[in-house]
Amino acid sequence: MSSSFTLWKELFTSLAKFGFHGKSGTTRLSWSSEFMSAQNYLLSYAKQLSLPAKIDAMGNLWITYPGKDSSAAPLYVGSHVDSVPDGGSFDGALGVSSALATAALWKKEGYEPTRPVQIIGFAEEEGTRFGLCCLGSQAIAGKLAGKKPDEFVTKDGQNLEELLKKSGLTGDPFEAKLDKKGSFLELHIEQGGTLEEDAIPLGIVSAIVGINRYMVTVSGEANHAGTTAMNHRHDALAAASECITALYQRALDHGRQYVATVGHIEVEPDAMNVIPGKAVFSLEFRSSETAIMENALAAFKEKIPTVEKKYGVTISVEVLDQIPPVPMDKNLMKVLQEQAEENHIPYEIMPSWAGHDSMIIGRDMATAMLFVPSIGGISHSPKEFTKDEDIEKALIVLDGTMRALTK
Repeated sequence: MSSSFTLWKELFTSLAKFGFHGKSGTTRLSWSSEFMSAQNYLLSYAKQLSLPAKIDAMGNLWITYPGKDSSAAPLYVGSHVDSVPDGGSFDGALGVSSALATAALWKKEGYEPTRPVQIIGFAEEEGTRFGLCCLGSQAIAGKLAGKKPDEFVTKDGQNLEELLKKSGLTGDPFEAKLDKKGSFLELHIEQGGTLEEDAIPLGIVSAIVGINRYMVTVSGEANHAGTTAMNHRHDALAAASECITALYQRALDHGRQYVATVGHIEVEPDAMNVIPGKAVFSLEFRSSETAIMENALAAFKEKIPTVEKKYGVTISVEVLDQIPPVPMDKNLMKVLQEQAEENHIPYEIMPSWAGHDSMIIGRDMATAMLFVPSIGGISHSPKEFTKDEDIEKALIVLDGTMRALTK
């Protein structure tokens, strides 16, 4: 095993203990005692390497590897430290520990970069506390300017101001800190099954997919379930079912171009002996290309008149949210590709179907992501796992890329 892998394994094993609860997995919610203990462990590890380190007012961890030119725009590297409830050990923690292990290797070898490197361990990427993801990266990117911490409230009534105070954090949590002339790298597990299915150890992310969300309302007529003949019904749920089946099948027919999900549905009057008079369902498209999502919606709308006529219903579509894709920086992608090729490591260019801190940072500065396979495509689960040999390959590419970008 390489020196960087040995350093990473020791660091990661220690980090993974914070919030680990055996078979129920890892629960390391932002600003909890488990989260703050993990951040403080990483802080002390950095200080043992004589690297300046601090935890900011939002709970984000900052570790500085000084460069010979302190005025140069930094290379930011890292990921998040928080987890979902009963999650896995690799999500987020892999990216932070791999960056810090690379710094430890540099210290061991006496490598001096020209640009400074800022390693970041983000808070609240998962959005578990308030239902809003990537708050730590949003804060340092200036996306929360003008907000007040007490505006963010958990389901059990705690606000962000209270959580920060209990964690011993003081100052302005929403202070912007990024030098937008810099660049950002994030190593992360894929969280899907593409790399494992294709038997490829590394993924170089082309874009973080956009997300378009809609609410579809099917209006029919409620009536008696026993006395209304089948050919006299205006069944909103039956019409909705045909729409959902068509949405699913078209996405399936288009391979890996996009995904379509109906994750929520409500039926009225929701009674066993009443024909549904109304059905409302959510619709989400994800793709790395806006045009593909627009075409998917257009195809759905083309089918609506046929379904309306068949079932005697009316169908309307309300736009909820349209988040554009975030393309990764082509120059940074090229460096990742060159490092993989120089080390004879196979890779695949692919989109990220999940959101990450990189989608926040990537709107303001050059950003790139490197993926490793998730066994079984499983994440946000105690079964989350990535093989050591794949992580070692990723560490080699990460180290080489960081050196190439800071020499």
